[in-house]
Amino acid sequence: MFFSTSGCLEYMFSPEVDTSKPVFLSDTIGMLWVADYLYDEDGRPNLVMVIGPVFSSESSVRGIEDSLRSLNFSHQVRKNMIQIMQKVPIVPVDMMHQYAAMLHYTVTGEIAMAHDFQFQHSIQKDLESELTYASVGRVNMERQRMTEETILQMIREGNPDCTRLMQERGKFSRPDDYRLELSQRENKNTMVIFAALCSRAAMEGGLSPKIAKDLEIKYITKTEQAKTVTELVNIREKMMEEFASRVHQCRNHLEVSRVVQECCEYIQSNLLKPLELSDIAKEVGYTEYYLTKKFNKEMGVRLLDYIKDSRVELAKIWLLTTQKSVQEISDQMYFGSRNYFTKVFREKVGVTPAAYREQMAAGQAMGKTERNEENEAEKGC
Repeated sequence: MFFSTSGCLEYMFSPEVDTSKPVFLSDTIGMLWVADYLYDEDGRPNLVMVIGPVFSSESSVRGIEDSLRSLNFSHQVRKNMIQIMQKVPIVPVDMMHQYAAMLHYTVTGEIAMAHDFQFQHSIQKDLESELTYASVGRVNMERQRMTEETILQMIREGNPDCTRLMQERGKFSRPDDYRLELSQRENKNTMVIFAALCSRAAMEGGLSPKIAKDLEIKYITKTEQAKTVTELVNIREKMMEEFASRVHQCRNHLEVSRVVQECCEYIQSNLLKPLELSDIAKEVGYTEYYLTKKFNKEMGVRLLDYIKDSRVELAKIWLLTTQKSVQEISDQMYFGSRNYFTKVFREKVGVTPAAYREQMAAGQAMGKTERNEENEAEKGC
């Protein structure tokens, strides 16, 4: 009803619309659709694919009642419609851009950029305010500053639920940090700056400067390798989580010195490289003798055993999630030989690597069968 009465349907087939490009449509309530056109053998549009509806922000949802009231519906009808529309998902406009480009490529095989999209006249102004950035001065900089400071404070406090809490508060419902109208370089610059701020906040929270800087470099590298806005958003969230998690671990292990923390960090980051005690000691700036004594005292385990334990934990993941052979895992983790790897693995886990893989695979298969049986039982009910 809204799609047709609001003029969306009429606009979609109006002469002013270029049917070779995706078009954004919206009704008077603020719901948003994306439409694209398929052509017949004669080159005429004969079918329209539509994604939607969605709301572009929470403010759209809050304005539903006022919009319905202006359409002179009865109170009961408005109430029913509000209940239905509360189930319409909120999708940021820049994410809808991603979906529009994906839809266009799927149905036409052609790549569509942001400047290719068309907008229904009634929503052009609203969408422009959503899609433009600081270059036209329409971004709420104070809101951005407050959101950023909230994130950085959570990192300082080592709050491991940083990302989830920000999502619950709606801070990521409209990610203003990235806009498709900006160049990829400008978006990456924004991310690089944010990585530096997160690193500083983590150091203020007690994280070792070396660990913080290593994480900063890690995420800047990922940023430079990113190709889409979606990747940048995902990298940002993972970065926040890791910085907050590292600070949390640091605060919960105050008895562990920064030197030992840096030692553990170096080991975890280089498990697939030959790890010599002399190289580790040089990395953290201590003699091999002093570092091994200090590590054993603070961690309660010998440094060499810590390396083996860490490699075994990674091997367990590989055995479950990859098709790598036991020999390949042994070689890539520098155990020296398959027999030695099997011996160490059995000491730590209680079974051989091959037996561990078989047991876990059997357990997963059984769990899947049980879930299928439960689903069938529920269907029967």
